[in-house]
Order: sequence, then structure tokens, then C-alpha cells
Amino acid sequence: MADLATSFRKPFKEQVAAFRLRLGNQVPTAKWDELWKAQHDRAFMVAGAAKADLLADLAKAVEKSIVDGTSLEEFRRDFRQIVERRGWHGWTGEGTKKGEAWRTRIIYQTNMRTSYAAGRYAQLVEGGFKYWVYRHGGALEPREQHLAWDGLILPADHPFWATHYPPNGWGCSCYVVGARSLRQAIRLGGNPKVTLPENWRDLNQKTGEPDGIDRGWGYAPGGSVVDEVRKQIRRKAGALPEGLSTALTEDAADPPSPSVPPLRPATSLKDAAVLVVESGLAEKQVSWPGKVKLDAVNEVVQTLWELKNRFDMVPLQAVGSAKVIATATGGRLKPSPNASAWYAPGYKVMGWNRVGLSREPWYAPEAQAKRLETWATEHAKAIAKLPDGPARRAAERATWQHTVVIGGEDYPRSVAIHETGHQFHFSHWEAVNAAIEGWDRDGWNFAVSIYGSTNFKEFVAESFVLYMLGPEYHARIKPELLALFKARDRRNV
Repeated sequence: MADLATSFRKPFKEQVAAFRLRLGNQVPTAKWDELWKAQHDRAFMVAGAAKADLLADLAKAVEKSIVDGTSLEEFRRDFRQIVERRGWHGWTGEGTKKGEAWRTRIIYQTNMRTSYAAGRYAQLVEGGFKYWVYRHGGALEPREQHLAWDGLILPADHPFWATHYPPNGWGCSCYVVGARSLRQAIRLGGNPKVTLPENWRDLNQKTGEPDGIDRGWGYAPGGSVVDEVRKQIRRKAGALPEGLSTALTEDAADPPSPSVPPLRPATSLKDAAVLVVESGLAEKQVSWPGKVKLDAVNEVVQTLWELKNRFDMVPLQAVGSAKVIATATGGRLKPSPNASAWYAPGYKVMGWNRVGLSREPWYAPEAQAKRLETWATEHAKAIAKLPDGPARRAAERATWQHTVVIGGEDYPRSVAIHETGHQFHFSHWEAVNAAIEGWDRDGWNFAVSIYGSTNFKEFVAESFVLYMLGPEYHARIKPELLALFKARDRRNV
């Protein structure tokens, strides 16, 4: 499964082409600002790396990260080996684990994001999109100005993009999407109400850049080499058979979302038990209780497969719980001696063997309506006691419901997504727990759902469903948790 996991970090052709344009000019430097703005489009540097052999090794390590889609941790291992082999000392961050982690993250992320931006710029131009839309990347500590630009829709030739095309600073994960119509721009997260102030060009005296842009970042990465990147792609396409050539140029014009390797459908419930182990979704075969439909089982398994490959997660033991599948497929809920438990590092949770769920009168529409009415009253009282702030405003806008559900025929998917939210939590236990600190104290629990208010684990799972529903629901997610979802989502950079 490792190959499948890394495939989702692999770049697109324009990103690779844009980065490799830099490798022909490896520039020794002492400080980060010895190359300025668009000069980075045609040169590679690492501040403080002054020897040619050292710089060449670092360039190869970064290229490996970009071309092979390897992780930050693997880059750090490569970095340590290079530093030791070349005897490099005196670099910023040397001497402490925290310093090394910071420096390697800066090198890795800056090259990843600027090469992505350069490749994406070429795609946007090649695609001839009429509108470009600025999207905020969901940083853990967002810059207010970047949030203010989120959803900004402008013509592709607007001068704003010459200086404000992201990234717009160290650690910035903002990005741009293209649209062929205003309607499509709105569907992609654009907001016609977001507009530029008249003084958007004014320079900050401290940085020399427009407000919201870090010093040295007021340019469009890849903008100065866009024609060269496009020519490279076309030249490669011209050397291919007609069908492949067309596919290559169409991908450049309108790149698809990262695809998921195909998973064969199960031919029977017995085959489905084999499939979840075969695909790495579960560690042991599953028996399916109740009256379940094969189509619904395949829908749930496909959903879990997509999510497993989209996010960094440990194997989905959730699918091993027969009751999860029974719930998702509308089957009768029964306890099962074979139901598997979830595990967090050193912490056993949700052991389904202890008590089986059942369809009790609690689920009856009349009882459900009465409970919702009671909860709605308590919900309103609780919100009124919250201090003014983003949590309260999100709670006031929320549709107060028992669980966050994707309605209609997508119900099985929503259950699978909820359970995968738990798996995300357990896969990133410490990071998630840090992100949700204060979740019930600050009032974010009231912005999610009734079930999401019961405990911190359900809060994360319900928030994950909101995340998967789309950007219009993201205001209901605790910002630090939202940023973590985005950071782990392989569809983001």
C-alpha cells in the first residue's frame, strides 16, 4: 500500500517542469534575499549553502521530494545525511531539534509550494480561464489579509495577480483556481462580495510590499517562465501518439483532482469481506450482520477507499466493525462478537463488543422530533451565554441537527465519512487533540451537531463530515481543526 499512498503526493507535469528550470542555475548564497522575487523562477538556492557539491546534493533532495512526492520526514532524513556527508556547519537552525525541524520545513515547503504555484500558473494560462479565484489555504494561524482575499474573483489578466498570486509569504498555503464563467467561479468558492479596496497597491513601508505580503514575496511564482513551461509540455505532447498527446494537453488546460486508484467492486458479501483486507482497509475479514444490500456495501467500501487514499491514515479498522456497515446500509443493528475496536496510540476506544446498538423507539420520528425541540431550546440558551466571537457566530448560523448527514441516497457515504473522521483522529492523535483544545469551552461544539457535542471524539468525526460537505460548511469547524484537515488533505498543497 505504500506505493498507493505516495502516489497522491506526486506532482503534475508543469510543476516538475517549472522546478527543473531552476536546476540549471544553482546559486551559492549566504542570505535568503540574494535572489530576489522572479529570479527564483530560474535559479535554485538554499540560504547559507555556498559550496557547489553541497548545493547540488540539496537540489537533488528537493527534486526527489517534488518528483517522487516524498514526505517531509523523508526529506529531513536526506537533509541530515547531506549535512553530515558534506560537513556543513553554521546553517540557521543547526544545533537543536526544533531548529532543524523549522529549517527543513522551510526548505521543503517553500520549494513545494512555489513549484506548485509555478506549475499551476502555467495550467491556468494554458487553460484560458476567464476568471481566477483566490482561495485561502487554511493556515493554523491565518493572516487576516489572506482571509480577506479568500473568494476574490478577478479576470485572469488583472494586475492584482502580478503581485498577489500566492504564496504570499513564508508558510502561506493560499492557492488560485480557474473558472470559465462567474457561475463556475462561485461554485469553486468565489464570493462576488469580496472586492479589492482602492488602495490595494499601496506599499507597506516596513516590507516594501502591499499589505499582507511578506518581504520578497510580491511576485507571481512561475509568472516569468510560464511560456517556457507551456512549451515544454507541448513539446513532450508532440512526441507522443495522438491520443496520449491530447490527454496531456487537456490535463494541462484543466487538471483533474488527484485520482484514486480503482478498486474493484465486490461481487458478493463474502467477496466484500475479502476485498476490505485485500485493499488494506481492514486487518481481518468482516462478517456482515442484518439485511444488507451489496450495492450499499460497495458504496461504503468505495467511500472508505477514497478517503483512505486522500488523507494520511493508518489502516481503516473501522470497516471491521460490522455495525458501522449495518448502520450505513440501513440494516438492522445487532451486536457482533467479531466487531473490532478502534485504537489510538496507547488508548483503546470505542470497543463495540461491549454493547450492541439497536433500533429503539429513540429513533422513531416522533421521539426524534421531541428530542430535537428540547435540544434546540437548550442550544439557544447555551449560545446566548457565549462571548461574541467566531465560535458564537458559527453556532448561530448552524443548522442544529442530531448528526451531520449527507442526505438522500448519500446517507451510507455520510456514515462512512463520519467513521473515517474517527480514523483521521486516531491516525493524527496528538495533532488533532492539540487542535481541538478548548472545543467545548469556547463553544465550537454548538456549531457542529448534537452528537458532536457529546465528547471530543464525536466532535472531531462530525467536524470531518462538515469538512467533506464543502467550503460553505467550513465556518462551523474550529479553525485549528479545519487547518489540520486541509494540511492532511492531499487535494490541497
